[in-house]
Amino acid sequence: MRSLLALSLSLALTGVLLLMNLVLLRSAGGPGLASVERRTVVATQRAARPIPPDEPVAPPAGAAAFHWRAVESADYPRYAANLRAIGAPPNVVRDILLADVEKLYAERLAALEGDREDNFWQTADERDARARALATQRHALELEKRALIRQLLGAELSFKALQELRERGFASAIAELLLGFTELPKTDHLVTVHHLREADVEAHLVLREGMLLDDDLTVLRALREFFEAELAQKLVPSELEELRYRLAAVENLTALKQTNGVPITGGELREAARLRADTRDYLAKVIDLEDHIYPEETRQQGDAAFEELLRRFLGQARYADVERARDQTFVELFQSTAQLGVAKAALIEAHAARRTAAAQAREIREDGALSVEERAVLLATLRATATATLARSLGPVGFAAYVKSHGQSLTNALSLQPQRRRPTAP
Repeated sequence: MRSLLALSLSLALTGVLLLMNLVLLRSAGGPGLASVERRTVVATQRAARPIPPDEPVAPPAGAAAFHWRAVESADYPRYAANLRAIGAPPNVVRDILLADVEKLYAERLAALEGDREDNFWQTADERDARARALATQRHALELEKRALIRQLLGAELSFKALQELRERGFASAIAELLLGFTELPKTDHLVTVHHLREADVEAHLVLREGMLLDDDLTVLRALREFFEAELAQKLVPSELEELRYRLAAVENLTALKQTNGVPITGGELREAARLRADTRDYLAKVIDLEDHIYPEETRQQGDAAFEELLRRFLGQARYADVERARDQTFVELFQSTAQLGVAKAALIEAHAARRTAAAQAREIREDGALSVEERAVLLATLRATATATLARSLGPVGFAAYVKSHGQSLTNALSLQPQRRRPTAP
């Protein structure tokens, strides 16, 4: 019994090591199995390169000899079937095939883009036409690659999307913030779908050179609906809702936090995110579609509706806190004095004085009736007045802390902006 168990473990370990070696060889782009180019049923040509000889593998005692030649094939579907037949886990089959297909099409794309002629004497129209033709060929190659991946793996997958997710790590701040509520397989799906649809939007805009007709808008709106439908394949409605809320929170609500002077609970933050998600299409925004399928007036109306809903939800006093938290000048005042016991009323007073002084400084600098010397004198007087007001509002300790962190920005805001020197004649 022990010898049988040992033999079984040895066979399993040998198989795993062989699969790992294959993946490492392909990832390194080195010689060996990574150089095999397989026939694709969607490719217009078959690139046939000889399969390299197998390295001899010493099988465990009493076991039949195993050769990768029995797995490796110049035909992609057969190669996929062979990998599954030897018991390779689905994720291993996926990673091997995706890396192999990506390498094949990267080489074809490099060959396509490398085949360029000297276009010095071409007209601008001729160069534009050539660029459009190249963009069309790139897009066709991408669609061909996706068709092959769907044929081999039964789903639309992206090697680059999964590679990006693995490289940055699921524990990275942004991934955990946005996708921490999902399981890893769902995360793979979300990242892949996002990558593919974003690429589709970019390709469509490139092919149309940014000039969109009504038919193009119809296509882009359909693409946005398709994106949501794909997300819904893996996410239940409550999860899709959660994703929308988190996108809204990351995009619009980062100022709502205690360190900016806005005490807020998690429940309140989530409700604010819901209000924002209900007044803006974040699924369109996340694949760079929002500006193309929604007129500016519509987006502005959504922004105004959100601000009104947020004001009603928080109340006027707390909404005023939010407005100040969006102003970097107030954030600087608050954060530099947060540990010193400066009263909120004093901070509000200092903030108002700082903003008023900055506005007056702009007026002085833009007054064409004043000479440079007159502007300098008025700004110096304004700096002295603003400094005295801030010191009175914040108190000696608070003002010293503020000046230590942001004194230079205060001086710059209330001074003449440096004038550009005109180049002297040679």
